[in-house]
Parts: sequence; structure tokens; C-alpha cells
Amino acid sequence: MKRLLPFLLRLIVISLLFLPVLSPLHSAYKFVVRGLSNAALPAGMSVVELPYDGSGYLYTFLILILGVPGLSVKKRIIGVITGICLFVGADFFMAGVWLGYMKPEKMSLGSMAVEYGYIVFVHYLLPFLLWLAFAFREIEGLMRGVKLNHLG
Repeated sequence: MKRLLPFLLRLIVISLLFLPVLSPLHSAYKFVVRGLSNAALPAGMSVVELPYDGSGYLYTFLILILGVPGLSVKKRIIGVITGICLFVGADFFMAGVWLGYMKPEKMSLGSMAVEYGYIVFVHYLLPFLLWLAFAFREIEGLMRGVKLNHLG
């Protein structure tokens, strides 16, 4: 618990410090994904509004990766670059490739499964999976000594 509480406080402070950056990050993210998607779409089609926007989840990942104590600067930089590329790539795939080329006109069960699977994986799981991938040892160190109550 000695290490966990300072980590949680650090996350809160970093997230509050990054609040002014959230709007420009969101705008830049949408600009890049929209530009990539429009370049990939067939002539006459364009993405005006992004149906999939992972910028808020990218923000979650950035706060988590920057908040882990003991993580080297090199790992943080590689983590941030990898996270940005994966989130932009995933949203580009869904907006520029899935909607432009693969999605049928009528929503089928398979189409809905792909979209819901995408949302669950990229928007909810990816920030935490990337965080674990880049900072597993540091997170493990934070959790040492934390006792969890077991039910039953």
C-alpha cells in the first residue's frame, strides 16, 4: 500500500496537468485519422465525422504510461510512440478501410460483431494491455505488499 497510494496520487496530478492538452490532442488525433482515412477511401467518399475516436482512450494510456514510477525514459518514449501509432492505426482501419471497403450496406450480425469487438478491444482493453506490456515489472513492484481480500 506504501507504493500504491503515491502512484494513484501521481496519476491524478498528471491527469490534471494534462487537461489543457486534451482538446488539442483530440483535434490533432481527429485530423490525422480523418486525413489518413480520406486518402484511403475511394473517390467520391470522405469521412466528415469519425465514427470511431480513440483519442480519449489514448489519453488514458498516456497518463498511465507517464504515471508509472521507475519506468525508463526510453521505455516511456517507445510506449508513447507505439500507443499513438496503434490507436491511430486502429481508428484508421475502422474509418478508412472497414467503412470504406468492407462494411456491407445493411448491418449484418458479423458486421456488428466486428464493430463491437473493435470497440471493446481498442477503446477499453488496449490502453491497459499496452500499459501492462510496457510497464509490467514496475506495476508488479507497485502491487507487492498489497493484500487482496478473497471472497469465501
